[in-house]
Amino acid sequence: MTRYILAAWLFVAVVVLVIVSAIVPQFPDWLTGLVAWGACLLLWPRLSRNQARVTLLLVAFGAAGVLWGAASGKAGLFEKALAQNIALIAMLISVSFLQLISISPGAANEPLSTGRYALLKTLIGVHLFGAVINFSAVAIFADRLGTRAKLTLAQALGLTQAFMVGALWSPFFGAMAVALIAAPGASLARLMAVGIPVTVAAVLITWLTLSSKRYGHARDFAGYPLHLESLWVPAVLAIGVLVVHELKPAWSVLAIIAALAPLVTIITLLVREGNRALASVKRLIDVRLPEMNGEMSLFLAAGVLSAGMSGMIAALDLELPFQRFGGFEASVVLAVIILFAWLGLHAVIMVSVMGPWLAPLNPDPTLLAMTFLMTWGVGLQACPMSNTLLAMHSRYGIPYKEVLAHNRVYSFKLMLLCIVALNLYSAYAL
Repeated sequence: MTRYILAAWLFVAVVVLVIVSAIVPQFPDWLTGLVAWGACLLLWPRLSRNQARVTLLLVAFGAAGVLWGAASGKAGLFEKALAQNIALIAMLISVSFLQLISISPGAANEPLSTGRYALLKTLIGVHLFGAVINFSAVAIFADRLGTRAKLTLAQALGLTQAFMVGALWSPFFGAMAVALIAAPGASLARLMAVGIPVTVAAVLITWLTLSSKRYGHARDFAGYPLHLESLWVPAVLAIGVLVVHELKPAWSVLAIIAALAPLVTIITLLVREGNRALASVKRLIDVRLPEMNGEMSLFLAAGVLSAGMSGMIAALDLELPFQRFGGFEASVVLAVIILFAWLGLHAVIMVSVMGPWLAPLNPDPTLLAMTFLMTWGVGLQACPMSNTLLAMHSRYGIPYKEVLAHNRVYSFKLMLLCIVALNLYSAYAL
């Protein structure tokens, strides 16, 4: 148990070092990577057999590519392997602090309303909170909805679909971090400007589907008791990130989030709880952070794979699939990655492969990042290895194959919507 607590505080050190790196650009990111790997190795016994196997495979393939590329004369691969996704790790750790303050405790005692409007409020609520605190929001909503009766299929579909499309725009999602790393120079403002309208359309599709005749017009849908005033956390953080990024454009978005999320949490807790605030934070660090080892290990291993792909591409001098990267090419990449996601390959792996391969085309970084965001928000809806779907199945007993089948239809609709958005952006924004 002591080593698990040590690992938790090493994760905290990762957050601090990433913030230091933003302020002092000369700070070596590979050193932060070593700290993160140290934490994951301490927590290795807590990984499931499948998680450990996937992590080892990614590291093995990535390390082989790094060695091959280094032998061919490409420099900086070892440092890249350690540092590639380190800012993403810091962001995910920081965002986990927000679950301490995001949802009003009073919601636990309110009666559940029913009907189409209750469905819409639930979709909006889980989306906005999920866009900031990730899967924790889904768990909080699902636990509340399942208090008096088992979670229904409609509730599970609504919560998962509305949550996962947050990847299309939210700076607090791992998808945004991966996209910004794979497409350096992408505009956060433009990504959000395109992603938000697509997300609104996606949530409306879910609402119209679940309130259709097939689902009894949502008459029996019990929704989460959400109030407008409880949305201040997502609003404050989103505005804060945009403002700080505007004032300090040299600071990465991920480092800004890593700093703001714990800061807002601690200040809010001090106001709410006074002297008990630090005890709440310590409890989250000691208990919650070690539970994140699975996703931390996956993203670190994906960073090694990305560095390995860069080395392999340099060594083989692989021919590029396109001569340019416009709307059509982005649509092809989107469809290919979504197809692989449907077959069970997580989007972060495909992005780690595609990013280095497409880089020599010098694509518009915002278009490339937008494509990667869409592969995440759309592809993982129907990915058999999606952590969200697996957690809903294991925790709430939702029929896995049935959810996957419904989400595959939904994912296809969203893919068509995203293809239109990519081509519109390519035609009018470049």
